[in-house]
Amino acid sequence: MNNIFKLFVPILFVVFMVPVHGQEQLFSLDDCISYALENNTMIGRAENDVLSQYSQLEQRKAERGPNLILSANESVSSNNTYDSSTAGWNRETNNNMNVSLSSNIVLYNGAKIRNAILQGKMNVSAAETEVKTEKELLSLDILANYITVLQAKEQMKNTQSQLESTAKELEEATIRREAGVMSPADYLNIKSQHSADKAALVSSQSTLRIALVTLMQTMNMPVSSSFDIMVPNEQSFVKMSMETDPAVVYNVALGIQPGIKTAELDLESAEMDIQLAKVDALPYLSLNGGVQSNYYSGSDLGFNEQLSNQLTPTIGLSLSIPIYQRKEVKNKVKQAFISRDNYRFNLVDTKNDLRKSIEQACTDAQTANSAYLSYKEQYLAEQESFKLAEEMFSQGMLSSVDYLTSKNNLIEAENNLTKAKYEMVLQKEIIEYYMGKAIAF
Repeated sequence: MNNIFKLFVPILFVVFMVPVHGQEQLFSLDDCISYALENNTMIGRAENDVLSQYSQLEQRKAERGPNLILSANESVSSNNTYDSSTAGWNRETNNNMNVSLSSNIVLYNGAKIRNAILQGKMNVSAAETEVKTEKELLSLDILANYITVLQAKEQMKNTQSQLESTAKELEEATIRREAGVMSPADYLNIKSQHSADKAALVSSQSTLRIALVTLMQTMNMPVSSSFDIMVPNEQSFVKMSMETDPAVVYNVALGIQPGIKTAELDLESAEMDIQLAKVDALPYLSLNGGVQSNYYSGSDLGFNEQLSNQLTPTIGLSLSIPIYQRKEVKNKVKQAFISRDNYRFNLVDTKNDLRKSIEQACTDAQTANSAYLSYKEQYLAEQESFKLAEEMFSQGMLSSVDYLTSKNNLIEAENNLTKAKYEMVLQKEIIEYYMGKAIAF
């Protein structure tokens, strides 16, 4: 008995330690958005642009300080000299070395470095807001596809319920036909409806699969048959109250949308380009200094002695005053003004595009809300109508054609209600995005 127990314990341990691969992770909306943000190449490039702008800003800041350059030159010379004592020519080879340490710092250049630093900070901020814009646009795409999957899931569930209901009706119809209380025509109508519901289920399953594939591709996730999403509580995302006044939404969005902020920063950077272009017409003053020494192998003095005794320090000012530049600066300034105007137009276009998008979103939200209420009322009416038709059909007081017509009307009303519900959810989330709220259920 003990031996059996000793043998059985390791087996149990192995069985319980083996991971269960059948239970795959269900992705919530936050999971899908997080995965997409981590694997999106456009966001990666936008983040690299931020790093690039930071690097350029550091370089502009470093230009305020002095540089330091160490240089050394060595040359070898060979020449013939006449020796009178031997009455002959001798070739002598000598080394000549020059070592110098120099530095230079800008004293005045028309505030070019200061303006360049300010522009660099603007460029960093613009790059950061561009990253935020890319993330929000991707999150909206994920949201739309996620809602499409939810809608496809509910429609497939409805189709499944319809098929189960029709299957029971077909069983009852078979019994009634065999008992001789149902006409062949009514029986065939029920059977035909059953086949139609089976085809509808296959179609809804295909629609769901396509929606899942689209969501995975938007996430940049390899397509997997085991991928599935979490269905949230309907009460958490189906809310009737929402702001649908375009003016209110636009005024809020104008101050928080990253696309507007990016356009404003681009315009400020273009304004700074004008100042930087004008600087090239101003004087340039720099302070330079250094120290150098020489060594000559033909000298009777040693290496260290020559270097230490021939140290030559220097210090000086360098002034450059542009007098005539063949209209180069004038044209650079003109081009900078043109570029500034184009960025100003871009800001106006960005604001107009935002306003138009909000106006369309508010209109769609109002339409979706009205459609949802209308289809909900229709669905409730069709439910009552079908209950009556079902009761009359079971008592033989209604033909199969009228019964199936009532049932199909109920199915159509249910499908319309489902579509309207998720359209209303999507439009509500879009408006909340414009209002600065997080994309989440």
